[in-house]
Amino acid sequence: MKILIIAPLTEVSEEESEIKPIEVTNWTNSPVGISSKYTFLAEKKFLEEERHEVKILTLVPTEIKTRFNIKFNNYNELDSNILETLKLGDDITVEVIPFEDSVSFGTSLFFSYLKIHDVLKNFLPSLILLDVSHSTSSFSTVVLAALEIAIIDSLLTQQVQDYIYAKVAKKGYSIQLISHVLKDIYSIKLSEYFLREMKIMKSEKQTNLPQPVGRAEFRRLGFCIENCYPLVMLHILNRIDLEKLLSEEKIIDIVMNNLEIRDSKLIENVELLEGATYYVLATHLVKKYKVEKPFSIDNLRNILNLTSPICRRISNQIIDEVMIELNYLIKHLELKEAEYSLGQIFNLVKQPLAEIIRKEESIGNILISGYKGECDNIELTGIGLDPNATIIKIDRDKIYIYYSEQCEDSVLSKVKELMGD
Repeated sequence: MKILIIAPLTEVSEEESEIKPIEVTNWTNSPVGISSKYTFLAEKKFLEEERHEVKILTLVPTEIKTRFNIKFNNYNELDSNILETLKLGDDITVEVIPFEDSVSFGTSLFFSYLKIHDVLKNFLPSLILLDVSHSTSSFSTVVLAALEIAIIDSLLTQQVQDYIYAKVAKKGYSIQLISHVLKDIYSIKLSEYFLREMKIMKSEKQTNLPQPVGRAEFRRLGFCIENCYPLVMLHILNRIDLEKLLSEEKIIDIVMNNLEIRDSKLIENVELLEGATYYVLATHLVKKYKVEKPFSIDNLRNILNLTSPICRRISNQIIDEVMIELNYLIKHLELKEAEYSLGQIFNLVKQPLAEIIRKEESIGNILISGYKGECDNIELTGIGLDPNATIIKIDRDKIYIYYSEQCEDSVLSKVKELMGD
């Protein structure tokens, strides 16, 4: 089993002690203790002896500098001096996180999320142990929040089935389980992150801050996720210009270029807010799910990964019914390769097959009568497949689905209206 141990570290240990590690199959303690300064090192040794593949990510707050009386002139010096002082071992990944009373929660969350996300993406563990034995509750809270967002990111962009993460801590001389959580795509509710104003950063100084594009689109995406409009989601994503989105590297540069050292404290002239983390999560999803028109049926089914279990079930059922009707028409009526409105398809299906076969020439009239080409009264009932606005394109052995060019703006305007924008 591949196991990632995430260990926030604010309390440095000088002496070794006997620590009884925890068994990850039944969550009981090993009868034999392991001598170590840190629980996560003891746990790693034990798990490796049990033939697990183990990686440790240790997150260290900048406030630990006071513990070692570290001198520094800039952030890079602070980072390297902390890493040099700790010396946990070459096989341990240690990352310094801006975290102290002069640093905003949003900044600490953002950097913690990026570090955890990077390890999840490259290591893809089966189990995550969050060991809070050597951390204050305030720093552990930041790391846990960052972990949960990084897990959501990984589940939706790395095609991982699920993650199990357990929170553990030292009690007495043994490591004890505090909580145990299973996260999969069915437990994700993205609207919690996207249905908000998503403010990225703030500054009390006269600093020219960029205006990150995409926030309004991300909010509309959250609304469509919440209300089960998968086809609208594809159109929203299609309209987002990836090149214009504010990258995580650019956000980091803005923070670091506006960071001062004053009285051995980090002073942020630009503070990140929680929205910065949600914004980057959204950009990762855009990169994963953005596809160009015309959208295939598989594209429509794939975007459902971002929605609730109920939305997925209902949408797939509706898509299945449409596909059955289309295949029926293609097989029995040899429906030509062309574009049809969903209303035309429904109108044709309503006709008795015997009547259509008897009056073969009437098929064209039936199709024409089923198409109104109106965009003034868009109805996003069901899963948002308005009969007049939704186009079904038959192209050889492929079927595509999208809103017509003349109705696409009307559909998106309807979403804004429903949102109250």
